[in-house]
Amino acid sequence: MLGELSRRERQVLEILYRRGKLAASEIHAHIENPPSHSAVRSILRVLEEKGHIRHRAEGLRYVYLPVVA
Repeated sequence: MLGELSRRERQVLEILYRRGKLAASEIHAHIENPPSHSAVRSILRVLEEKGHIRHRAEGLRYVYLPVVA
């Protein structure tokens, strides 16, 4: 399952597994040598399309969390 992910996708997924639910800006802050904020949001969209994560609205922001605990 993880073999189909890019290096950055794996990084983001590992951060979500370690930290639980996070907003895109929080994920960006935890990435070593991070890409742009828009790149992080694109990675999140791809991971969601692949079925690895989901999002939900909390106030005015989306938080992302892994599908499998």
